[in-house]
Amino acid sequence: MKTVKICTLALAAGMVLSCAASCTKVKPTKTTADTSASSSETPSTLDTIRISEDPTEPTDSEESTGFYEKMVYTGEDETYVNTFITNFAEQYFHEMPEDGKFDVMNASVEDILTFVYFHIKINSYKDFAPGTKGECSYATFTFAKAAEVTGRYFSYILKEDDCKNLPAPPATFGGGQFGPYYEDGKIWFSSGDGDTYRNIGIVDYVENYGDGTLTLCFTIYNIDFDVFNDLTTEEVKKYYSLSPEEAAADKTLTRRGTGIAVVDVGQSGKYTLRTYEVKTDN
Repeated sequence: MKTVKICTLALAAGMVLSCAASCTKVKPTKTTADTSASSSETPSTLDTIRISEDPTEPTDSEESTGFYEKMVYTGEDETYVNTFITNFAEQYFHEMPEDGKFDVMNASVEDILTFVYFHIKINSYKDFAPGTKGECSYATFTFAKAAEVTGRYFSYILKEDDCKNLPAPPATFGGGQFGPYYEDGKIWFSSGDGDTYRNIGIVDYVENYGDGTLTLCFTIYNIDFDVFNDLTTEEVKKYYSLSPEEAAADKTLTRRGTGIAVVDVGQSGKYTLRTYEVKTDN
């Protein structure tokens, strides 16, 4: 028999969230999700649901740590976790059927840099610089920018020596990959435009097993195309503050799938990704 105890508490000692979401709209991608902004305000508390199975039959996770909490976020905390996950969901991160799961411990530099490319394209297009090699056009960004984005979102240290092992951008069409390439201290990707990025991530609940990480269980939604085209920047931001119930009832959103992300929590309260796995509805 399950026993359910509802209480309110901060996330954990030393793990207080001090971040408010930020969002800037840039051309040509219309909307953004960026967790880089911070707030000096005291973070809101969390509505926490503690669920324990029959004490004679503990779960595997509870056996290993002796602790389990299932937490539902509200207020600024809810906005922060939604925005964090949206940074991955918006670019269809690891949604290919043959892939589906990202593990930072086994990540390739190509995977990391591809995330960085799309994050810049969606959230900070001004950080791109045009590049040309022969008949080919590229979008480039500095290694320093790549390292800054990587450090913000991943439990991963990007090394320039790894980037230097990438091929140089080709000067002719045919046979070349989309990227990444490396040359002259910059990361190069074949330039392209015209796509829209309308996915958002809504964290349904967070699991804490007392091992220093948190597990974010989330749903991915897609904003209606016609609605999206008419949204202002402030209207886009409002989506990142939706509760799971509000998102499920919103007629402008279509569910695309569900996912699980395991994150580390820094002393500042900011998250960095360890693993990310999604399952699309179709």
